[in-house]
Amino acid sequence: MLFIGLIAKKKDVQSIRKDIKEKEIEIIEIKENNIENLKNIKFEEIIFLDDINLKENEYIFLKELIQNSKHLIINTDISISILRKIGIEKPIKIITFGFNSKATITISSIKENKVMIFIQRDIMIAEQKRIETQEKEIKLENNEKIYNKIVTFIIKELHN
Repeated sequence: MLFIGLIAKKKDVQSIRKDIKEKEIEIIEIKENNIENLKNIKFEEIIFLDDINLKENEYIFLKELIQNSKHLIINTDISISILRKIGIEKPIKIITFGFNSKATITISSIKENKVMIFIQRDIMIAEQKRIETQEKEIKLENNEKIYNKIVTFIIKELHN
């Protein structure tokens, strides 16, 4: 089973869990009051969809979780000042997304029921596997949040 750590609002975590129907993938919400309990879990990805407020000693636990994961996925449209406090030492694959023009995956256009995203750089998944530069259409249903759909897209592409 693959574990994916998600830092997001409870409603967003539930929405992404609903979209990820893979039996081998477990989405685990990372929040202020459970971070110490997660220290023995090896996450495939840690995803920052929202900011998190930690006590000084809890930054160590988050740093360990990130350094032991394969990918760090970050919404660049939110404040991620916490990453400066952590100080990642080991090289880790980082995937960024959002409206930021320098993000790995940018939002190029939004219509009523779809969003166009542009993968600006190849994303290496494994030695012989990558997500290539391309534009993709993501369908939105029932007023779904764009960021949640992008996170779902990234997870599915990484574990396809």
